[in-house]
Amino acid sequence: MKRFITILTILLFLLFNINTSIAIAETKTLTQGIYNARDANLLIGAPLTARITPTNSSSIIIIVDSNEIIQALVRLNPKIPQQILPPLDYNYSVIIFGNGTVVLS
Repeated sequence: MKRFITILTILLFLLFNINTSIAIAETKTLTQGIYNARDANLLIGAPLTARITPTNSSSIIIIVDSNEIIQALVRLNPKIPQQILPPLDYNYSVIIFGNGTVVLS
C-alpha cells in the first residue's frame, strides 16, 4: 500500500508540474532587399502575416521559388497595411521593394 501511495504521489506531482510551452512565431522586421527564407530564419510551412510600418508607407513583397516562378505578389499600402502570405519553403526567396519596413510574423 505504501508503494502505491508513493507512486501515485509521484505521478500526481509530475502531472501538475509539467510546463507547457506555447509556440509563438518570432517576428522579423525586413527592409528593402532580397532574402532567402532559410537564411532570414522565416517560419517555414505556415502562413505568415505581413504588416507594413509605418502605415503611411508602401511596399511590394514578391515570393519566388527555386525555379524563379512567382508564388505570391503582395502590395502593402495605407489602405491595405496587412496581408497573409502563403506558406514558405526552404528554397523560396522573398523580395521586398518599397520605402517602409515589413514585419513578418
